[in-house]
Amino acid sequence: MPPVTPNATQPRQLPTPVTASNGLKPARATKILELQSGIAWRGRWMPAKFRNARFHVETAVRESGRRVVAHEFPKRDLPYAEDMGRRQREFTVRGYIIVYPRDNEGVLQKKNYIEARDVLIEALETEGPAILQLPLLGILEVACTRYRVTEENRMGGYCVFDMSFTEYGKAPATGERQSKAGVYYQVQQLNAANKAWIEAELKKAIMSTQGMVGI
Repeated sequence: MPPVTPNATQPRQLPTPVTASNGLKPARATKILELQSGIAWRGRWMPAKFRNARFHVETAVRESGRRVVAHEFPKRDLPYAEDMGRRQREFTVRGYIIVYPRDNEGVLQKKNYIEARDVLIEALETEGPAILQLPLLGILEVACTRYRVTEENRMGGYCVFDMSFTEYGKAPATGERQSKAGVYYQVQQLNAANKAWIEAELKKAIMSTQGMVGI
């Protein structure tokens, strides 16, 4: 009998999984999301929004450091780095808005993404500071310095926002009453008022004395 050649059109059968001697199948590999270290960050995850305008986040970058002034001296090899305080925190966020197959609750998850896009644009162009909430960087009081929205013909129903924010902080002369800046400002005002009152009283006393001498 001639040997039977396998048909090239028939699917190739996979080998039977190897079982252990006790009849049990070998344990499967643990997925990374099943590890405690892989799911711990999910407990801190928050939806992204700015002035209650929701969006999805692709990347979020926080940048800061120290304001260091470098001093170099003539005839001296060793410089001096003067620390002038913490640098203002800046945040760079790449977000996006995309269409959904069906309308859900809220503006973000809609079959038409244009409404959510326009709401975010209006929020970014509104004057004054606002709350920025990022998935893992937390809740921040910032001011939007620049944004750019990109839409491409080959990717319909999808837009990308490149946004830049800066830490808002507080003005030094109008801080809270119990803050160091606020207390310093109040002391300066009181000192100026006391100095003006003392000068006015001295002037009155000198004039009164000169009048008595003339008599």
